[in-house]
Amino acid sequence: MAKQYLKKQGYKIVESNFRVKAGELDLVVQKGEFLVFVEVKTRQSQSPLIQMTRAKCERIRKLGQMYLEQKLISDLQPRFDVIAITFDQGQAKLEHLENAF
Repeated sequence: MAKQYLKKQGYKIVESNFRVKAGELDLVVQKGEFLVFVEVKTRQSQSPLIQMTRAKCERIRKLGQMYLEQKLISDLQPRFDVIAITFDQGQAKLEHLENAF
């Protein structure tokens, strides 16, 4: 669902589920001059954003930096977004927070 949404918004999917020992990046996408690291959170009825702690944000920042170094990317601006998907009574609601942290 998140990938489809991002494609419709003009993002290019670069990588999904990038894993290293330190953790995982859900999605890496590009739009214009930005390389965007997207954390996707899903929950039933309650906002998934409550799962985004300061420690989680810092870990994702570090993973993003590791990604840039590993892939030798220096010409794109990094950005960190969150996509929150809430399922409530059979309905899915998607929120996209650009530059979330």
